[in-house]
Parts: sequence; C-alpha cells; structure tokens
Amino acid sequence: MANILQAHGIKTGLFTSPHLVNLRERIKIDGKMISQRELDSILMRIEQAAKTLKPSYFEMLTAAAFLWFEEKKVQVAVLEAGLGGRLDCTKIAGGSIVALTSIGLDHTEILGNTKEKILKEKLGIAKKGAIIITKRKRISPPLAVGNHGKIYVRNAELSWAVAKRFLVSNFDENLARAALKKSLWPGRMQMLFKNGNLKTILDGAHNPAAAKELAKCLKEKSIAPLPCIFASLTDKDTFKVLKTLKPHISLCYPVRVDNTRTRSEEDICEICKNLKIKTMPLPGSIKNCILKSKSPVLITGSLYLVGKAIFALRNEFSDLAEFRGLRESPD
Repeated sequence: MANILQAHGIKTGLFTSPHLVNLRERIKIDGKMISQRELDSILMRIEQAAKTLKPSYFEMLTAAAFLWFEEKKVQVAVLEAGLGGRLDCTKIAGGSIVALTSIGLDHTEILGNTKEKILKEKLGIAKKGAIIITKRKRISPPLAVGNHGKIYVRNAELSWAVAKRFLVSNFDENLARAALKKSLWPGRMQMLFKNGNLKTILDGAHNPAAAKELAKCLKEKSIAPLPCIFASLTDKDTFKVLKTLKPHISLCYPVRVDNTRTRSEEDICEICKNLKIKTMPLPGSIKNCILKSKSPVLITGSLYLVGKAIFALRNEFSDLAEFRGLRESPD
C-alpha cells in the first residue's frame, strides 16, 4: 500500500513490526529507513518526556514513528497495528481507512480464543466514521508481487482496494501495478537464488495459519521435500506448524533463537519424533549450511530465525542488499 501511494507522488510514512535485523526497518519514509542518528535522538527525547509514564517498548517506537513523520511532514502514513486493535497504541492516529486482513488464531491468551473474539478486538482499531475495507476484489489481469504465494496476491488486492478508495480519481492502475510488481516483503515466501539456482526459501511461518499458506505455496510450485532449519517459541503451536509442513520437510535442523521464549532443540526434536520427521543437529552455521547444501534449504518457524538468517546471508544475495550495513538490534 505504501509503495502504491509513493508511486503516485505522495510522501508516505510506513510503520511496521516486527523488524528482522534492525529497529530502523520499522520506520520508513518513501521506502527509506530512519537513520540511526535520528532514531537515537527521537527515542532519547521521548524517554525524557515520558519518565513518569513508563511507556512500553512498542509505545516508544510508535511515538518515535509519529514524531518523525510529523517532523518530516509526510502526507499520509500507513500504519500496521501491533497486537490487536482496540487497545493498540497505533489507534490514536485515528486512521480514516482501516484495512482488515485475514483473521487467525494467534495470541489467543490476550485477544481471545475464538476468531469472533479476535475479530472484535481487531475492529476496535477503527474510529467512528472510519471506512473499513475487508473484501479483496479479484483484479484482472492478476496482480504481480515480489513474494511467492497466492496469499500475497490477495494482500496486494486489499492494498489496491484501499489505495483506490483513498486516491479516488487520482488512482492510476499502471502506477499501482508497477509499484506492486517491485514490492517485496522480506522473509515471507522469499526465494533466494545464486548463479540461477534456488538456494533457500525464507518464510516466518510461526503459527498454523501461516504454515498452511507456506505449505500451499510449496505444493503449488511442486517443490520437493526440503531440508529445513526450524525454530519456534514456546507460546506457539509448534506441533500443528510442523504437522502442516511435514510433507514438505525431508530433514529438520532444530535451532534456538535469541529470545527468552525460544523452544529448545530438544523440545523440537521430541515433536518431530512424534510426527516421524527425521532430525539432525545443524551442521555448522546457517550460512555454511545454505551455501554448501546440494538442495535448497527451507528456513521457517519463527521470524526471529528468519532475521538471523538474513543477517548471516545479507552479503551473499543481492535481494538482501537493504540489510547490508545494518547492525543487529534486539526485539
């Protein structure tokens, strides 16, 4: 959506989460990340102003994005809500148009244990009088996007609908198509090639719904079962994720990620054993595993793992060039 608006000559701010390698990825204007100097300066100012308020990590970053967008005088901001919507701090922006993507069972301990309860929380993001767009109209000819998988085409159709409603008579279909064609969401059904050969597939499928979409895409592309570097968190339904991906995994390399909620290699091995998925310790580093493997390697189960892989591989693949020069920062 941000790319479509930018292609129409509109100065566009973009706020997303989580980041994969560095915090700066979350806050962009016209596709360019906030500089480290500007981010540090803004966060220090917010810290001074909010001493007695004790804002959360996400509230600090949301405030930083809003402040930067205000100071740089963006014409429109595209904001991804954090957890839920009703109590999410991005709600104070009072968006005039709300885009509602698919609903899945995730963060059920906070948002509710049914899709109906989660939907109610999500819809709470909308202010009175806001336009809510949920339906994705099939566009003909079909839209092309940088990521593989039909779900990204569906997401592009939703972005198309929102941009068209926002721009009205100024909406240019050719500009929108060109913008979407070069739109690539890193770490989501992203295929990386070296010398014309597929080396790895990155996808942060961390819940059953995301795993289902990944499995669909692998099946559609007739990709044979792959060795898989896999990580997961203890609050995720790892059994269902691996059960869904089982037909597409020839061998699983369980690994930990840098998060207090990481699931241990032993836990993942036990789940794989119950599912009859062959496991083996990762032979060396992620980078060496990818570059030396005779077949493509699937990296999935956690966006933390995908971020770690991107950082390790950023100098090996041109499609990861935007991550070069970034230092790793924690979530």
